[in-house]
Order: sequence, then structure tokens, then C-alpha cells
Amino acid sequence: MRRVIFIILTALLMASCAKNPFSTRESEPPTAKAGTFITPTTPQIVLENLRLCYSELVIGNFVQSLDSDFVFKYDFLQGAQADSGWGFKQELNLTEKMFNDFGATKSERSLRVTFVAQSEQPDIILDSTATLVRSYTIIVADSSGQMSGSYRGVVRFEMIESTSNFWAIRSWSDWHLNLDTQSWAELKNAYQ
Repeated sequence: MRRVIFIILTALLMASCAKNPFSTRESEPPTAKAGTFITPTTPQIVLENLRLCYSELVIGNFVQSLDSDFVFKYDFLQGAQADSGWGFKQELNLTEKMFNDFGATKSERSLRVTFVAQSEQPDIILDSTATLVRSYTIIVADSSGQMSGSYRGVVRFEMIESTSNFWAIRSWSDWHLNLDTQSWAELKNAYQ
């Protein structure tokens, strides 16, 4: 009889201390902010994702917008010797530095990117490749919304559709509007 009482008490004690082994567990909180990412089923959605990842400073969403064979090209950098470009790893590295820098001062300043389609250069979308040309404006604003810097130019995005039917940027060419205006390449180059 003592053995039965001991077993019952032990079972009750264990039941009161243990969680239900058949219940679902609580999910872990996310380790990083996810931001807004739209499944890139069209080339235009890739540009919207690019705009969003710059305003939200989410590097993971930026990476998803680039093809693994990505290359960035530019016409020139003010004050630089060579005019050229860089590849995927360098683009990822400097964009991550930029996002971290803006993220550390998010309460003090922000990035806003605006794209405008060029009527004289319509989008060219084929079966698995696309070319989109856009003028752009990047505004760096302080916490009150006042502009503290701007970058303007024209970009040419050459995109590729993957086997999973998602689009990504393979080549990004950046051109100045004029010699007096800083371009996106200068904003990026500041983080090299």
C-alpha cells in the first residue's frame, strides 16, 4: 500500500511540475528584424523590395534582391581615380556597413529611396531576363524630416529570373545626372 501511495504522490508531483509533453511549444522570438519583403514574382517587385530594404535597413532582404553573380557598375566617383565597379561580396559588405551605420543612428536620420520610370526607356521584360531603367532620388533626412543629404541619378537594372520564378538583380549600373550631383555610387563608396 505504501508503494502505491508513493507512486501516486510521485506521479502527482511530476505532473504538477512538468509541462504537458503533448502541447505545442512557444516559438522563439526572431533574432533579427524581418522587415517587409514581397515575393519577387516580377522585376518591378524587386525594385519595391530594394526601396523597402533601404528604408527599413534590412540586409537580409537586400541580399534576396541580388543574384549570386551580381555586379555593380558606375560611371565615375567624384574624387576617385578609377571608374569601375564591384561584385556581390563587396556590395553586400558595404551595404551592410551602411545599414549598420544608419541603424545605429535610426532615431537621428533615415534613408528614403524613390524610383521614377523613364518614359523614353520602357521596361524590357523577356522570358527570363529584364532591363529596367529608373531615375532615382535618395534622401538622407534627420529626425525632424529635414533633408541632410541627397543623391540623384539614373540606374539600369538587368535582372534574371531564377528557376523558382523569382527575379533578382544581376547587374546594377549607376549614372550621374550631372557633375554637380552625387550619385548612389558615392553613397555606397563612402562605406568602402
